[in-house]
Amino acid sequence: MILAIDLGTSGAKAAIIDSAGAVHEQTFVPYSTTKLPNGGVEQDPMQWVSAARQAVTRLPRSYSVVSFTGQMQDLICLDRAGRPLGQALLYNDARAAAEAARLNTVVPEWKDITGNRQTATSTAAMWLRLMEQSDVSDVASVLFSPASFVVSQLECGLVCDETTASSTGLFDIHHRCWSDDIVQACGLRMDMLPTIASGFLDTVGADNCLGLPAGTKVVLSLGDAASTTCGIVGLGAGDDFVSLGTSGWHARVVSTVSDPSEVRQFALPDGGILRIASVLSVGGTADWARSVLLPGVSAKEADALMLQRPRLATGLLSLPSIQGESFPVRSHSVGGCILGMRGNQDPLTLYTAVIEGICMTLAHDIKPGGILPATGGGARSVPWMRILASVTNRNIHVTVSEDAALHGAASLAAYATSAEYLPTLAARAIVEIEPEPEVVASFEPLIAKHLELFRFAAALSY
Repeated sequence: MILAIDLGTSGAKAAIIDSAGAVHEQTFVPYSTTKLPNGGVEQDPMQWVSAARQAVTRLPRSYSVVSFTGQMQDLICLDRAGRPLGQALLYNDARAAAEAARLNTVVPEWKDITGNRQTATSTAAMWLRLMEQSDVSDVASVLFSPASFVVSQLECGLVCDETTASSTGLFDIHHRCWSDDIVQACGLRMDMLPTIASGFLDTVGADNCLGLPAGTKVVLSLGDAASTTCGIVGLGAGDDFVSLGTSGWHARVVSTVSDPSEVRQFALPDGGILRIASVLSVGGTADWARSVLLPGVSAKEADALMLQRPRLATGLLSLPSIQGESFPVRSHSVGGCILGMRGNQDPLTLYTAVIEGICMTLAHDIKPGGILPATGGGARSVPWMRILASVTNRNIHVTVSEDAALHGAASLAAYATSAEYLPTLAARAIVEIEPEPEVVASFEPLIAKHLELFRFAAALSY
């Protein structure tokens, strides 16, 4: 048995998972987040330890391995004794915009070294701001995730997994190491940074901070993006899936690094790369459109209405970007729109066009052919999945994913300790939807125009 712990943004989720991937017991312990008026987002690192300990005490002691994953791209400062100094700055802390702009000037190749465009949420920029506005003389080391911090409190060393390392803006994605140029430019030192590693680290003694059984093997899994991917489809080149929640994304494993673009790139063990194309508003846009176009109609009722209309494309083009966008263009000011409306079109057609626009936005990163696992609340909608199958020309396999990060952490722990992964969640598809050639053909001329509309809208936005 494996105890998997996911230290996410809202709390610690833990589950006991067996070698077949079945969840036997699970629990969740929340912790608080401090949001500041200037864009700061912080958490108390010791709450991570407390929440993890509470989760451990609630579950039976039937495991021999514990595996940790969780949020990435945080900044946690430690003193020489390994104790946290102040609050942890979270991955969405946006106070370091000026510092990020300066680092982009000082190190013009920053995005090329890291494989990603760097902004205010870069951990390197966060440190530069902290160093210039606070006394950091007592900071002996830094970590970048709750998983790494809890592992350090278990006395398993200062370690950072490959995926989390590549989220920080400090990592050379080509050479798989911390970048001397960036580390120096932001004012850090190499001896302050954790060792880059994942997998089995050590065993714990009887007197440990989480109350784990003595002799429990400790595994540092990959950051949540990679652990989730591992849990759903695995980490083999070509594995991909889409997630349709409040926001959405397409994740794909590849074998080579690409030039920096709107798609983020994360390092995986053994040289792989995880590419993630994120759409800022998916379910959020659908909810907004339904409230405006179909007031009083529930999501389930809207699905029933969509099932009654023709499956061919509406012929309209819509952008889902009511909160700005990160893919296929990156723009905070671009907005949503529906292009091509006529006076004789009914609200249901316009709502359907919004759903088509959501699916087409994701499709710009998806290659046709084969199976495409789909997860999240939007994946539970049959008309959504029919549209997704049509715009991607893929066989959609709807997959349960509520515990995907935990499942991936357990799978990576199983591989680290026994050289065998757990079965993926995508192997248990609950619904399968195939594309219909006639419907696919109706969408084909719209895909390129949709991308062109995105670029035009981004250029016009202000």
